[in-house]
Amino acid sequence: MSDPTDDLAVLQAILDLSPDLIALSEFSGEVLYVNPAGRSLVGLDHLPDTDILTTDMFFTVRGLLVADEVEASLKTQGHWRGLSELRHHRTDVAIPVAVSAFVIESHDGIPGKIATIIRDRSAGKRRDKELQAVAATARQHAAEQQALAELSRLAVHADLAQLMSAAALAAATLLGVESAAVVHQAHAGDATLNVLAASRTLSTRASIPAGNHSMAGYALQHNIPVICPDITTEDRFDTATMESLEMRSGAAVPVPFASSEHWGALAVYGYEPRMYSADEMSFLAAVASVVTSALKRVELDRQLWLKSMHDALTSLPNRTLAYEFIDDALMRNHTERSHVALLLLDIDDFKIINDSLGHESGDRALVRFSERLTDAVGERGTVARLGGDEFLIMYQNIDGPDQAEDYARHIISKLSAPLRPGDGPIPMSVSIGIALSEPSMSRRDLIHRADLAMYRAKDSGDGGYALFDRDDLYDADRVRSLSIDLRNALAAGDLRLHYQPLIQISTGKIVAVEALARWNHPERGPIEPTEFVAVAERTGLATALGSWALRTACAQAVQWRTFSDITIRVNVSALQLRNSAFPDDVAAVLRETGLPPEALGLEITETVWVSDTARVSATLAALGAMGVALLLDDLGKGYGSIAYLDRYPTFECLKIDRSYIAELPGERAEAVVSAIVMLAIAFDVTVVGEGVENQAQYDALAAAGCHLAQGFHLGRPVDAERTTALLRQA
Repeated sequence: MSDPTDDLAVLQAILDLSPDLIALSEFSGEVLYVNPAGRSLVGLDHLPDTDILTTDMFFTVRGLLVADEVEASLKTQGHWRGLSELRHHRTDVAIPVAVSAFVIESHDGIPGKIATIIRDRSAGKRRDKELQAVAATARQHAAEQQALAELSRLAVHADLAQLMSAAALAAATLLGVESAAVVHQAHAGDATLNVLAASRTLSTRASIPAGNHSMAGYALQHNIPVICPDITTEDRFDTATMESLEMRSGAAVPVPFASSEHWGALAVYGYEPRMYSADEMSFLAAVASVVTSALKRVELDRQLWLKSMHDALTSLPNRTLAYEFIDDALMRNHTERSHVALLLLDIDDFKIINDSLGHESGDRALVRFSERLTDAVGERGTVARLGGDEFLIMYQNIDGPDQAEDYARHIISKLSAPLRPGDGPIPMSVSIGIALSEPSMSRRDLIHRADLAMYRAKDSGDGGYALFDRDDLYDADRVRSLSIDLRNALAAGDLRLHYQPLIQISTGKIVAVEALARWNHPERGPIEPTEFVAVAERTGLATALGSWALRTACAQAVQWRTFSDITIRVNVSALQLRNSAFPDDVAAVLRETGLPPEALGLEITETVWVSDTARVSATLAALGAMGVALLLDDLGKGYGSIAYLDRYPTFECLKIDRSYIAELPGERAEAVVSAIVMLAIAFDVTVVGEGVENQAQYDALAAAGCHLAQGFHLGRPVDAERTTALLRQA
């Protein structure tokens, strides 16, 4: 089979149909042949018959820069490949090309001709530019998306000022303009727009004209995006502001806030005339939308704050907001040298309305009462509802007590005025306590004084007021106040238990811990247990306090008994013993917590209150039958305490009152303690010496044969966490 390349017709077809330039030339540079595609590329209809064409006539000056390199490579290597630039013969337009040249040897080995294949790179460059444009667009889009993501994050977490500054900077930077601004119209019809945030040039301005007197004002007023390619051709709005800033072009979009209200606008400005594309305007609108979302978030936060700071029933400021008002007023009072007057108001006999008409009617009565009270106080004072039927009125810049009492009398008079027909039941009688601030007085002290005065006013009879007197500080009103706070503390879980170890004297080991209630009042600070326990006894809270302590202590003991055989001791009020349901309550707690009965000891406090009744006896018997240990506290403190060992054989343990321990060591005290120990042993009862504060007392108890000891010398009451660490070390 013959070689097809030997067929000249085939070779001629290849040359004629090739889309690339194919040329043949001498080493001297004379061009012998250029195929049709090549002639078309450089703008030659045909090669001249007479004039000689040389290769340098086909290239631009820039294209000939590689001529020496090409010649050297052809002579030494026989070929060359690279980039160059052709010249169009009719238009002189440069044509970027890729060149491949090689030497065609003659049959006798002497260099003959140079063949050159040239490919037009114009289309490739166009594609490169298109790809570069696409890449630039992609980069711009990515940058815009990143900026919007960051702005969206700020819209959730940052304050408005920070977000708006970031929005203005992002708009100016990504649109490549000189300046951007976020403007706001505070009230409809305002002649100016406030510049809330701006970048660069506009950052020095506080406002710009509204309405048709500025580009941003026009966008806001007409609720449309606005493009100003050049201020010299703008006739829709006044461009004086832009001209004064040397800005020639700009664009603005509204910043909506509600369906019927447009809050402001986002505007960008450039030094040079330019048109803004649809994509750029879309980005501006997206930035404006982020600002809108932040405005909604801030407004929602404000609404939630207002709701949280106002009473849901009456819409008056609540306790939290009232306390803020008082703090602010007291701070100003330190410098203005005037008084803050606080009036605490309690509705007289409001319980009658609730009990007789029902709580819904009571709520409606409170709403109507708050309206009458607000009207009576007027604009001079601030009214708040603290809760229930208790209200607070605060006056600032009061000259003295006479002025405050005048206000109180006025309020009482207005509230007691006859009702209009159809008003329904409305409280008309109140008791008011008045307190005036003193230099450096805290809110807590001011409220406490008004509270004490208010209770004195109630004791004086309905419909009166009382001005705080220092004698109020330590009277029975404190009990009333603490009882309210204690009830709230129990409901809110604000009390805590601390635990004090009981040491077995013979071994020195911890065998039990006593649970002791602690109350850190949010305003008064730590309240002594003796005080709040007494308040609980006097106000009917002893059962609730005891139940909380029992349940909490038992649950904690269960955790400790996973690694220790410790027992827990809980104080029980004599009032609880009079409750026939108490044994069932104890059984329920043991069942729910999983604590074995033998791990619980109940210490009967205030034994002087225990009366020898069948009910108490049955309660103690039921507890003993359950397997719970009963302990007699403070033996020797009352007149008949020792007799309880005989009356109630269920007692397994007794505590020697700390007043005897305090006298140790000493001949008389040692004799008394020894006698108590001997008596206890006779009754087969374990003895605890409590209040041990030094080693000498501990040694005296050991010498007397006492079984257990308890006191600061052996361990102070600490919280559950520290007690856990102590038990793990034991």
